Amino acid sequence: MDVHAAVAAGAAPGRRARVAWLLRVNRLLAGESSLRSLPAFATAFHGGSYDREVSVSTVSRWETGRTPVPWQAVRRYEELLALPRNTLTATARTVWRFWAPGPVLGVDPAGPAARPMEDLLEQAVSHDVMTGDDWDQLVDGLCARPDVVLMPSGTWSALAERLVEEMVIADDLPWMLRFESLNRLLNHRRGGPTVIAVCGSMAAGRARLTATEIVCALDNCGHPAAADLVLSELACPSGPLAHRGAVMACFRKMRYRHFDDGQLRTLVRAVRDSSGGAPFGDQLGPLRGQLSAQHPEYARAVLGRRPGDADRDRDREAPDPDAHALVAAAIRRVTARLGTVEPDRVCDPAVPAALVAETLGSPLFDVRLYAAFLLAATPYRPVLADALAAELVRPSAVRHERLAVVLLEGLRVLGDHRHRGLLQRLAVLPSVPRSTAYAAVRGLGHVAADRATGDFLRSAVAHHHAVWLTDRDPVTAATLESLVYALGMASRDDVLTTILTGADHLPVARTAAAWWLDIPGHRRASALR
Repeated sequence: MDVHAAVAAGAAPGRRARVAWLLRVNRLLAGESSLRSLPAFATAFHGGSYDREVSVSTVSRWETGRTPVPWQAVRRYEELLALPRNTLTATARTVWRFWAPGPVLGVDPAGPAARPMEDLLEQAVSHDVMTGDDWDQLVDGLCARPDVVLMPSGTWSALAERLVEEMVIADDLPWMLRFESLNRLLNHRRGGPTVIAVCGSMAAGRARLTATEIVCALDNCGHPAAADLVLSELACPSGPLAHRGAVMACFRKMRYRHFDDGQLRTLVRAVRDSSGGAPFGDQLGPLRGQLSAQHPEYARAVLGRRPGDADRDRDREAPDPDAHALVAAAIRRVTARLGTVEPDRVCDPAVPAALVAETLGSPLFDVRLYAAFLLAATPYRPVLADALAAELVRPSAVRHERLAVVLLEGLRVLGDHRHRGLLQRLAVLPSVPRSTAYAAVRGLGHVAADRATGDFLRSAVAHHHAVWLTDRDPVTAATLESLVYALGMASRDDVLTTILTGADHLPVARTAAAWWLDIPGHRRASALR
């Protein structure tokens, strides 16, 4: 059963249950032991961002998902538990949007803005630093005024261009706040069409290195221009990353019925004719399956293109029994590690178990990502990261690319500086399959990227450049592009300059290096916050 269908049928945790568990597990595993008592927590709740008294039963209903929790209350959890601002709020709002049964066009603010919208707007169009929280408050203010006119002409474009550029070079909470801000701006009544156009221009142009997340962000936007842009990148992609983003956007756009009949036929043709080469074609099989299930009248057209193609597709996309057994075993071992975190206070074990299963077992990249995001916002994060790293030490995991890739994707979200050495080894070890090395390199741009000192990244570039010169395969080319991203996230402008000026370097890597070096300093500084 599709995981979204499972949520709708009650066979998997829904968005309210996920947010409730997030709050409950953070309170029960809080560093301040007095707040683990529900009566003590309810007594302390009044104050800060929440100006009302609450009863024990109210908090209990929030934490069991019987009633939705107000965003101001989520903010108060952060305050009482001494968590970094937005740790829970941004995660909860992201979960709430992703698992919604329909498009989320807006969301109530998590509290009053600390500064007037006009001041934040002036800051955003200047060369001043913008934090993720600044963007969150600014976009909340803009969305509260759906007919706002921004002057001078071009302000909407300038806002969207800066937001997108900062988003694609941000990580963790700074990324999440910007991604959710972009989602809301895409649905803004007046500014939305301009924001859509900026996304299309950047994905096809200077931000092609990060086009996947830009195009994928259109999945929650019901404007016809968003559907046209997704289908355009699907049928005539500006690059493989933009194509992958379009494929990923189609899952939700189909579920939300964003495509009219004519667009649906275009979708069928594009999906039928897409080749799905490594390492970017992993979502085509699941999309064909969902399209065929949701629109059985097109099943034959989608699953059988030309003589022989259907057989090759089935061979490529059929489950590997050995890999399935390895993944299932890894899920069991990783889930068992949850019990080592304060075992007497582990709450609702079915929820974290389901999240681990999604992180490692779902065929949908977005489902894996958002499950990992939720786990990362809890005290389970370091334990789960260590568990994923332990799995990657197993030779069987590294040999089986499907298992290694999902483990590395999870570690990319959950890992910290203790795991960077493992990623570095897997990134260049000759015996490691190329798709596994590619996934490890992708993690280098996110796991303790600011600690990328020394000559490792320069050596990794030389290693994969030599491999590419030998056979010029697409996986190695993608690995070199991802190394450029890791260099940018590490602020290694010296190596980026070497790539840019090296005539024998991969052209797309040189283009990506030029883009990184051209990003203004205030935007690079902003993306860290």
